[in-house]
Amino acid sequence: MFKNRINAVRKLGAATVGAAAGVAATSAHAAGNTAFDTISAAVDFSTVGTWVGVIGVAIIGIVMAFKAIDLGKRGVKKA
Repeated sequence: MFKNRINAVRKLGAATVGAAAGVAATSAHAAGNTAFDTISAAVDFSTVGTWVGVIGVAIIGIVMAFKAIDLGKRGVKKA
């Protein structure tokens, strides 16, 4: 009997949370704000682009350094 009451409370709680989320989503869409609009407004993409560019240059530089080491070893072995 106690277990049945716990399950009933859980179901009621889940239904309440689901209904509240539905109302919140509906009000957000009514205002014209989508999830993407909210996220894109919070992130400054100019700094993200700069950061990605710097990381890309660093990765390419590291790969080229390893390649230079391999070419140097190959040259020493052939000499």
